[in-house]
Amino acid sequence: MNILVIGAHPDDEVLGAGGTIAKHIRNGDNVFIVLFSVGHKPIQPKLKEQAYRALNVFNIKKENLFWLGCKSGQFDLESKLKVNSKLAEIIVKIKPTIVYTHFYGDAHQDHRFVFDSTMVACRPHQIRGIKTKNSWEGVEKILCYEVPSSTNWSGRLNENFNPTEFNVITEQDLKLKINAYNCYKDEVRSGNHPRSIESLKTVAKYRGNSIGEKLCETFVIIRNIIHEY
Repeated sequence: MNILVIGAHPDDEVLGAGGTIAKHIRNGDNVFIVLFSVGHKPIQPKLKEQAYRALNVFNIKKENLFWLGCKSGQFDLESKLKVNSKLAEIIVKIKPTIVYTHFYGDAHQDHRFVFDSTMVACRPHQIRGIKTKNSWEGVEKILCYEVPSSTNWSGRLNENFNPTEFNVITEQDLKLKINAYNCYKDEVRSGNHPRSIESLKTVAKYRGNSIGEKLCETFVIIRNIIHEY
């Protein structure tokens, strides 16, 4: 099964779905990643290099990472038509069954832009409008992930992150997530910050304990097509 994780900036993919990425790899799935931006100045070159290091932690091939070339913090100045078309072409190329993307209520405007772009690029008629070589007809499942200090700081009372899918992960999955996040040295926070290592571990435990499990990553389901056989 092909899996696609979409993020605005390097480290979003790990923060939001790192444990789930590790689980998919462990289960033999093919994981692909799309990042809209190489990150903010002045550490853009570092972030791009660090993103490839994070791939190595998960044992994902370098060619499975796609860049869309948007300017961090200025996604709203991009041509939505061009960005959505690029993303749609990538989606048709890799033919994912499941897509993970940003939550629509995040505080960061780039994250909300990515969610909107994902929904446009994954429209069934958008997919069918591009020729495919087999019977693949589009994405079956779309899930929104949470990003610490963005999802939880949104202040959007009507758009709070209320999980509808709890993905149980193992200690090894969480360890790989932490190791991948540590690749982004300038992004890791200390102390009680939501993006500290201890905070990530706490959230994974809290999400797991809320359903009687040890560790979880959680998502909001946007699309879930169940085929009857």
